[in-house]
Amino acid sequence: MSDNVVEETELTGYQLLHNTLFDWGITRYAGVTGGGVIHFLKSLNPLVDFSAEEPCFFSIGEYSAGFIPLGYYLSSGNIAAAVATTGAASKLLSCGLSDAKLHDIPAVYIIPLSGEEARGYAPLQDTSEAGNNVVVQLRSELPDSVFVLDSAETIAEKLLAAHSQLVNAKPVVLVLLHSALNHPVAVTAQVAAAPAVPAPADFPADFYDEFRRDVDGRRLVLLVGEEMMHYPDAAELTTLFCQTLRCAAVWSINGANAISRGNPYGFGYISFGGNDEALSLYQSLGKDDVLLVLGACPDEYTVNLHKFSAAKTFFVSNYPGGYGQIGNSFAHMAQASYRHVFCPLDRLLRNLLAAAGQQPFGNIPSCPAPGNLNHRQYPAPRDGFVDMSELYQRLDHWWPANSIGFDDVCLSYKDRQYVTQRPNDNIHFYSLYRGSAMGGAFGAAVGAKLSSPSRPVFLFTGDGCFRLFSGGLGEVSELGLVIFLLNNASFSIVSQGLPIILPDVEEKNYHSYLKPLDYCAIARACGWEAERLSPDLSNLDVLLARTAGSPVKSLLIDVPMDAQQLLGRNPRVRNL
Repeated sequence: MSDNVVEETELTGYQLLHNTLFDWGITRYAGVTGGGVIHFLKSLNPLVDFSAEEPCFFSIGEYSAGFIPLGYYLSSGNIAAAVATTGAASKLLSCGLSDAKLHDIPAVYIIPLSGEEARGYAPLQDTSEAGNNVVVQLRSELPDSVFVLDSAETIAEKLLAAHSQLVNAKPVVLVLLHSALNHPVAVTAQVAAAPAVPAPADFPADFYDEFRRDVDGRRLVLLVGEEMMHYPDAAELTTLFCQTLRCAAVWSINGANAISRGNPYGFGYISFGGNDEALSLYQSLGKDDVLLVLGACPDEYTVNLHKFSAAKTFFVSNYPGGYGQIGNSFAHMAQASYRHVFCPLDRLLRNLLAAAGQQPFGNIPSCPAPGNLNHRQYPAPRDGFVDMSELYQRLDHWWPANSIGFDDVCLSYKDRQYVTQRPNDNIHFYSLYRGSAMGGAFGAAVGAKLSSPSRPVFLFTGDGCFRLFSGGLGEVSELGLVIFLLNNASFSIVSQGLPIILPDVEEKNYHSYLKPLDYCAIARACGWEAERLSPDLSNLDVLLARTAGSPVKSLLIDVPMDAQQLLGRNPRVRNL
């Protein structure tokens, strides 16, 4: 469809849907076929050439498929779709949908309904109110983002509304009713390009004067969150801002992607896996401080269920209704004065920099951050295990340029950033921690590779997480993925935390033991290359050399890991 208003044309509902999704830039679909979606999928070719520009379908298990649009978007900024049929397939797919909501990632999920003609006849995988009542289930999680395409007269209107949600960084569910989509619909309006949902009008001209008054004679601290990472020049902007105003910066797990390693005022990650300097700085905020928050949702892994404690908090976001907001605001998360500003984050920083150029702000300057952001030595592992602090540091000096990495729900999503302390300019790392779906990062890594086939993609995952995605290894054996599998025969996030949470409980009652498996043999049986990393790291360089260039074969590196090597901090254990 062109950008102009479409003359009345007769298409089937399926044709209109395919055309519209293509106009939205969606060319990659992932999931599993089945009775409810065969008529939608029959128009798509299987994905064989990963660089193909035409819309294609990639067959992979629904659990992993649900996370593919997340990694696809994080790698490229483009939207992808996940597809599943009725019943358990839709439930598996929706695990990724939850993290798309919780991390404000636009993605499309396509599921079908049972036929209207079968209502009351106990159809297989009944989606009606008498069965799993799937539409009500989905709307309980996404009240404004579930669109049932059940009428030829309203399909175009509903697609327009769905696109508005995507533009506002929300996932959407398109629910297909075959009887409505299989018949001609009259197309008389453009449905491809819905306008962005307008942000609340809260950027008055007096903002800069208010900011100047509030920071005068006070310490200014910058908290950078994951919304900022979506701006292409984010790291340069935050560095320039910190240098110009001489203010300290701390960041969330994903907000690190908006920070440059060379930022002299970077004090580190806060809270979960947080660095000691960053934690000390953030916990010291009080009546003499101003906190400027750039799109950092105050979730449990960022502020550990505590309110912003500065005398004044300025929160900047361009996501009305973003996850965690109440009434388009995080005022409920501030102990003292609070101001919420809706605008593009890069625009606000540039305007503040311009204002500082005309007249410097009077905030108390911060000292530059020390070279070492931690206060304690890294403990050594027991004999026979890899020293994970050394491995993370070796990799931190090695990452190829323009790489992307994912931390699964395993020790790496707590330990890696604690050890490396600052983000690496060669690689962006992401963690889908708000939903904490074990194994979901595998699907995200696959999505990243599908979006950018030549880009190096790395995944840290655990042996517990592995059990949730290993059935899909064969489908991605030719993608050139690299997996570091942390093998410690344990649900180790649990086993490390329970001595604090349940000090009087015997270890056997932690229920954290995992049966050891030959993960290399499993990977090789699925067409992967696989090797075990030597505990002394003597073969690390050889293994990394195998990832150079654009390898076709995916590689699994089995890392023998000591579950008792305590590196990054987990403040959440005090909440349980």
